[in-house]
Amino acid sequence: MMNRKRILSGGLAAFIALTPAAYAGNGAEGGFTAVSILHLALFLCAVVGLIWAMKILSLVRGGLMSKSWQMILIGFICLCLAQVVALISKLGFLAVPEIVVTLLYLSMAATWLAGLYQTRKVLG
Repeated sequence: MMNRKRILSGGLAAFIALTPAAYAGNGAEGGFTAVSILHLALFLCAVVGLIWAMKILSLVRGGLMSKSWQMILIGFICLCLAQVVALISKLGFLAVPEIVVTLLYLSMAATWLAGLYQTRKVLG
């Protein structure tokens, strides 16, 4: 129960801390853009998923399911990196080609599918 409260309060604190960056947006006057808010929300969800995947991986360490959860953890890392790169690009801090984000999404999907396949292999 306490861990869930810590995760939710940490996520809320990160959202509040990153909201000014989302507010800057791409517009001339600034303001919340739908794309920056969506990337920010997806980044926070990816961080929560990353934390949960690390907890589950620590529980199954050395077991048959360890390899599949390692793949899922790598997928969440790729998703977090993709969201950070997308936010940096959308907010104008650094010009990053869109192909970088696309390749990170592709690697996320590939590692998640590999993790699911490994889980199916172990359980089936």
